[in-house]
Amino acid sequence: MEAPPEELVKRLFARISEVSTLPAVAMRIIQVANDSSTGAADLLEAVEYDAAMATRIIRTVNSSYYAMQNKVADLKLAITLLGFKEIRNLAMTAYVAQLFKKGEGYGTYTREGLWNHMIGVGIVARLIAEVSRKAAPREAYLAGLLHDLGFILVDQYLNKPFHQLIDALTEERNLVEIEEEVLGFDHAALGAYVGKQWKLPEHLVATIRFHHDPLEYAGDHWAMVCTVSLADFFCNAKNVSALGVRNTAMPPSKVFAALGLQKSQVNRIWEELDEALKAADIMALIQTA
Repeated sequence: MEAPPEELVKRLFARISEVSTLPAVAMRIIQVANDSSTGAADLLEAVEYDAAMATRIIRTVNSSYYAMQNKVADLKLAITLLGFKEIRNLAMTAYVAQLFKKGEGYGTYTREGLWNHMIGVGIVARLIAEVSRKAAPREAYLAGLLHDLGFILVDQYLNKPFHQLIDALTEERNLVEIEEEVLGFDHAALGAYVGKQWKLPEHLVATIRFHHDPLEYAGDHWAMVCTVSLADFFCNAKNVSALGVRNTAMPPSKVFAALGLQKSQVNRIWEELDEALKAADIMALIQTA
């Protein structure tokens, strides 16, 4: 008898020991940034613990992505200028970038393309949140960044089945259906399982799990799920896709309604999309340099 998808995910996760928990520094940064009783000194101490991450954050702050008038020389000033949540997001971006081990692509897929897609969805999700005002923009960025976490793991730990998945991709076929046929589960289920092991907040886990099926979600974070689902669609429409094939369908009208988006607002997001994706390219390049 074939094991249920949840059991398959657990078996795969058991093989992925190095991502079973977030590094202590990343976990501490998230805790400090989400705790209203902590101060800048606490966050500074957490970030300084990892010299490589601290260096990457300073490099990012001084990039054209933020366009600071003056160079930022130390972490304390960076925290003051950007705030706790933005520093947390940079730390998580730096950590996720480290999961992209070097390797060649296959067929339409490249790891660089997946990374660009994840960063792109994060930045476009933030744009949508700013326009709709239904989700916190900085939280939307992080949810978008992490939404395809499962693909990284399938690529690196189930290489042959992953190649079969890429071979089966077409613009007409539903991605999740292909994954379930080839793998026995989909990347969203695996990513959500990992997110729970990382002890990510519920809104992030829910978004990872339901970004392809927002109408299946019935919890308190529907606006966030809808925001990332729409961002995923917009990025695919601009050929910034996870696997190199545009097969993400437009979200149902209920998604637009949940975000309260009028036609003029959707047009505004579309008009600003190219600039948002240029910013995403900058961020993606910085983090993998």
